[in-house]
Amino acid sequence: MSDRSQNARPESNVYTIMVIFSVVMLLGSTVYLAMRSQVLFGSWNPF
Repeated sequence: MSDRSQNARPESNVYTIMVIFSVVMLLGSTVYLAMRSQVLFGSWNPF
C-alpha cells in the first residue's frame, strides 16, 4: 500500500500549468481563426 494519505496534496502543479497553457493556446488559436476568417472571407464567421 501507499504511505500517502488520501487527502495528500500533489507534490507539483504540473497538471495545473498544463491546463492553463492549453486554455491560453485554445484562446489564441480561436482569435487567430477569427482574424484570418475576417481577412479571407470578410466576416468573423467563416461559414
